[in-house]
Amino acid sequence: MNIKSIIEGILYVSGNDGIDVNDIKKVVNLPVDDIRKVIKEMKDSYDNNPDCGFIIKPYGSHYYLLTKPENKEFISKLIDVRLKNPLTPAVMETLAIIAYNNPCTGVKVDEIRGTSSDNALKRLEALELIKNIGRANTPGRPYIYEITQKFFNLFGIKSLNDLPKINQDTNDIENLDFFNANRFDEEK
Repeated sequence: MNIKSIIEGILYVSGNDGIDVNDIKKVVNLPVDDIRKVIKEMKDSYDNNPDCGFIIKPYGSHYYLLTKPENKEFISKLIDVRLKNPLTPAVMETLAIIAYNNPCTGVKVDEIRGTSSDNALKRLEALELIKNIGRANTPGRPYIYEITQKFFNLFGIKSLNDLPKINQDTNDIENLDFFNANRFDEEK
């Protein structure tokens, strides 16, 4: 059994979802610390080998097998990259409101944004960054949304406490650079 080969294959087939060490443990039946050690060795090997086109990145609790940023220009010539970041400013603003008010009703999002957020909420649900957890016991019984594990993985944070602090004197959420980052664009 070649453990590195098996883990590499698992990372590859996990694709955009990445994989948690505990899920790898179910397959290879090794202690979590040993799996992390193997992944670290693989990561170092990929990073130090100019002939290798991959890197391993941890985001949140998941590991991802990604292409090296320096190959982006060449890969994008082959693959139709429609959107660098599928999160439009309206979608990002909606996501930020939900994250900072987690859980949050759609009505509260609309009140903060000053406009309807129905399309942004649908987009975020489709991307599995938020989920509907039921209805509030308030007039109109609005839907309640909360962020998902995929949110934490995408932004590379472990908890809501890792969100940037908002200046209490302003509601200027759109100037937070945290949400403008794209984890797949390592050139920044």
